[in-house]
Amino acid sequence: MAIYFFHLRDGETFEEDTVGVELEDVDSARTEAIVAAREMLAEQITLGAPIGNPIFEVCEGDHVVIFKLVFRDILHS
Repeated sequence: MAIYFFHLRDGETFEEDTVGVELEDVDSARTEAIVAAREMLAEQITLGAPIGNPIFEVCEGDHVVIFKLVFRDILHS
């Protein structure tokens, strides 16, 4: 198990995840990121708010980015 951080970047805006989530592996972190991104997109759409171009920068405990998830890439997957 490792701690994964899901930092959110949208243009010039950056929200740091200071808590993180304990997950089994990188595949679990990717699944968690996809689920969270879909929930966030659904909320934005429901509210009629602009989607922007949000990206999760996912890091392990050492805060090195291990992958990025562009929300728009999961809209049709």
